[in-house]
Amino acid sequence: MKKSFLALFTTLFLLSCSVTQKSIPVIFDTDMGNDIDDALALEMLFNYEDARQIALKGITICKRNPHSIEFVDGVCRFHGRENMPLGFAYNGTLPDDYYYLLPTLEAKKEDGTPLITPSRGIDSGIDEGYVALRKMLIKEKDGSVVLIATGPLTNIANLLKSDPDDISPLGGVDLVKKKVKSLHIMNGNFAVDTPEWNTITDLDASRVVYELCPVPLIASGYEVGCAVKYPHESILNDFGDPNQNPLTVAYMHYQPMPYDRETWDLTSVFDALDEDRTVFQRSEPGLITLREDGATIFTPEPDGLHRFLIVPDPEKAKKALVSRVTGNK
Repeated sequence: MKKSFLALFTTLFLLSCSVTQKSIPVIFDTDMGNDIDDALALEMLFNYEDARQIALKGITICKRNPHSIEFVDGVCRFHGRENMPLGFAYNGTLPDDYYYLLPTLEAKKEDGTPLITPSRGIDSGIDEGYVALRKMLIKEKDGSVVLIATGPLTNIANLLKSDPDDISPLGGVDLVKKKVKSLHIMNGNFAVDTPEWNTITDLDASRVVYELCPVPLIASGYEVGCAVKYPHESILNDFGDPNQNPLTVAYMHYQPMPYDRETWDLTSVFDALDEDRTVFQRSEPGLITLREDGATIFTPEPDGLHRFLIVPDPEKAKKALVSRVTGNK
């Protein structure tokens, strides 16, 4: 009996260690409230965490709209994550409401109560984005954090430029080098000679990140998300009543249905976290620089820290992304 108990204890301990080892610490920086792909990407992150593949350590918001805080907090609470650490770019870009923040915050359940119930807003004392990032990073093991940024790079640039402080004696570059395993960004255009929206919305921040980031940086360019569109059928069929889920409510308010939306931000999340390395390929290593107008230039270099994504099979990629957004429903 003692041997059986010991064997059972050992098995449970090893399984626990295995789960812990697979729980990659992840921080998500988003311009939630601009395009709907940020909401889809956040849903993916919740599903990865539910599968115990990651631990979502915090979310920083680079869109300067107070309703973005309420939306993110409300959606986190909807998914049982009441105390998610948040940061906000108080001096960031993009103050506009756009299309889905307010309708989702105003949506009701069948019983007439609010669909989502945020408890934090612009007056809640949420840290400046880069300060929140410093606090999140200092708590994690060296070289462990996967950092994903799917909007303008305001918060990431401010982190890299940050000085030593009471949080850490390290400046931003050294802190990132010490704590971050890799940075995954939806940024740039590697198919045509045209500036990309995230890049030029905060062009100075984009330059800082490409020039100063001291860890591997993988960029998902505009062309990647354009090649793979999220099917509206999934929104209508895979989440129960689409009027009772903040993701589907937001999707239906972003544009008139039916529409299939490009998956720009989803591709960065999938590439950063998924074990299936056949869905997206990465370029050879090199260096990404920005032209004066913000267009991306990639120069192959054997020791370069930069790569960009390639889509070998768009249909396979679509199925993989839908599976992750729906939680394999």
